[in-house]
Amino acid sequence: MPGPHAVAVLAITLAAFYLYTRSWIRMELVSLLVLTSLLLEFYLFPMIGAGTRVTETQVLQAFGHPALIAICSLMILGRGLTATGAMEPVARVVARIWKLNRWLGLLVTLVLAATASAFVNDTPVLVLLLPVMLSIAERTGQPASRTLMPVNFAILAGGMLTSIGTSTNLLVLSIATDLGMAPMGLFDFTGIAFTAFLVALPYLWLVAPLLLPPRAEPVLESPREFQARAVVAADNPRLAGRSLGDIGKSLGRALPVRSVGRAGQVLAPADDVVLEAGDELQLADTARGLGEIGTALRVDLFNPEGEGRFVEVDTGRVDVSLAEAVIGTESEFIGRTLRQLRFAETHKVVVVGISRGTEGLLRSGSDVGDVRLAAGDVLLVQGPDEQLEALRNLGHLMLLTGQVGLPRSPLAPWALAIMALVIGAAATKVLPIHVAAFVGVIAMLFKGCVKLHGVGRALSLEVVLLVVSSIALGQALVATGAADWIAGGVVTVVEGLPPTVQLVVFMAFGAVLTNFVSNSAAAAVGTPIAVATASQLGSPLEPFVLSILFGANLSYATPMAYQTNVLVMNAARYTFGDFVRVGVPLVLLMLGVLSTLLVRRYGL
Repeated sequence: MPGPHAVAVLAITLAAFYLYTRSWIRMELVSLLVLTSLLLEFYLFPMIGAGTRVTETQVLQAFGHPALIAICSLMILGRGLTATGAMEPVARVVARIWKLNRWLGLLVTLVLAATASAFVNDTPVLVLLLPVMLSIAERTGQPASRTLMPVNFAILAGGMLTSIGTSTNLLVLSIATDLGMAPMGLFDFTGIAFTAFLVALPYLWLVAPLLLPPRAEPVLESPREFQARAVVAADNPRLAGRSLGDIGKSLGRALPVRSVGRAGQVLAPADDVVLEAGDELQLADTARGLGEIGTALRVDLFNPEGEGRFVEVDTGRVDVSLAEAVIGTESEFIGRTLRQLRFAETHKVVVVGISRGTEGLLRSGSDVGDVRLAAGDVLLVQGPDEQLEALRNLGHLMLLTGQVGLPRSPLAPWALAIMALVIGAAATKVLPIHVAAFVGVIAMLFKGCVKLHGVGRALSLEVVLLVVSSIALGQALVATGAADWIAGGVVTVVEGLPPTVQLVVFMAFGAVLTNFVSNSAAAAVGTPIAVATASQLGSPLEPFVLSILFGANLSYATPMAYQTNVLVMNAARYTFGDFVRVGVPLVLLMLGVLSTLLVRRYGL
């Protein structure tokens, strides 16, 4: 029978499971309650015996665990990749393939999404692809509700390909290593996970879209279009000497040109129009669309001489964003032009475009610097984040929420190189992953790929507290003997079953926990029990540990199973039933394939 400490830890575990499934309490608070309960238990009643010592100090050591350092470092590295726009060229390639054939486009998207998520946290991959998929849906007429869930599930499946694919992988392997299992390398189980992904790929590609109903997508960003002006520079090979049709292919969508001004003439936009140095492009697009154009084509969406000289900033060193600002009814700007106001010089930001609600876009031939402003006009402004924030202090200019950050593109090669070195060091076992990832973070900070103030944005408090509480809870289950006691009961149930069924039981246990509680809880509780059970059965530890790892990643059956599920649910108006209808068959398919592959790999 379990001792009093083990009973207390089991009670904390059950209470945590219950609270994690409740919508009225935040996950961060549940994690804090778990930590507080463990601290009080082992401070008031420390467990000190022959070869065992558990006090509140051991609980707090979870904050310095290598798994937490690795997870936090990888989140910051992922932030560096997205902040520099290192992954955006891939998104543009995907958009071009979709234009050729939507089924081929979906297949390529599924494969690329899975590949990216093997090395980058799942959430940034989805955040990058989400606007691309919504834009593709708008242009092709294929509802995003039939593609977003399969792409999301491919991202989740890709996270199982490497030991750094998800925080769950790192957590499971770290706990298992603490319990005596030999450390696993970056690609030690990639073959198993990749084979399972290949089996699931036809389902995600051909079957899942048919199981999902077509639904109209909500507007996730401002649909407001702005008139903007760009001048073709002679030293810009992405514009000068290229036709509008060719530029559209590079961009992955048609360039939204209203007219082309050349030597006092106005040319109608056509695919065969070849741009020359000095041409003035009149553009009309959303804030995000204009930001994409400026980044991809390396062009300033304003005339630096037009409304007062704008002080240039090094986007590799300073965070630059686009934001929408509305002119108030009592503004001193009304009736005056941006040129007269010397807006750029005064506020150190530039107006990229103007939108007027009553008239739509301003006439395409106008220069934004010469437009007389009116109440209700919306200005699309670009500048350093601190200067944009200063605009909020202007009572007559209301800054709308939802800034669009412009990537630090010149630093993208550095971000990719640093990430590649981290992966290479971990894969060759030159450095353990937590050391390699931490060194990579320092390198990105030195190069400016990530800013010190951006580190906080990269880290998720929910994830950090969830990981810390999970590590502490897992260690307490082992130290108090609770894990061995549970394993003894599990052994009596599975001892006579075939190895494949034994692994299915553990994998299903992890899958149930991850879909209704959390993947970190599945890792924290499942891993010690799997190790103890394997030891009592006399089986190798690796297949049982991997069964928990894979099961904890099968977050397909419910929307609350993982944060990316919630993102696509909101974007495509999915219901709980949609996840059950598409996700449950996928969970069952992966359970059968992965357990069979584990049995064959380890000769059980």
